[in-house]
Amino acid sequence: MHLSIIFVTAVLAPLGLALPARGVSLRSEPFYKRENLCSLSQPPAICQPDPTVSVEETAQRAYDFYRAFVVDGDPRKMFSLIDSAYIQHHPGYQSGPNTIWPLFCSGNKLGSEQNTGWCFDASTNMSYAQYGNVDRWKWVDGCVHEHWDQGERVPTDKCFKLNSTTTAS
Repeated sequence: MHLSIIFVTAVLAPLGLALPARGVSLRSEPFYKRENLCSLSQPPAICQPDPTVSVEETAQRAYDFYRAFVVDGDPRKMFSLIDSAYIQHHPGYQSGPNTIWPLFCSGNKLGSEQNTGWCFDASTNMSYAQYGNVDRWKWVDGCVHEHWDQGERVPTDKCFKLNSTTTAS
């Protein structure tokens, strides 16, 4: 009896301390996809245009959109920044956020901040994401309103500087 108490306290107790607490995940975020929302027939929420959104706030939203689209693979955040009148200039795709929802609902990431870039050009109200391709979006009233992705180039001298982020070079 005395031996079994020693065994439990000396061997098994430390193992219990090494186990994760209930509800703690051992998954590392860079190695898995975000929330898969493909069971939804449309985005859960889209952007509501607001003409009072400032240039600075639009630049921050452009950065948040880049993060959601390229780095985080976060379809919920991404579509919360696209308006209902979204115009698609990619051949073969119709306009409207519901048309592209099936492409992004699974939450796939396209890269990291170390191997991609972004830019918001306040003079044109356009944002850019560079991740092997270059996409360009027009922002209207704080929302993504139009998209192009063929032959686009990131401006080298017009990128808005946010206080806490870097821009594409």
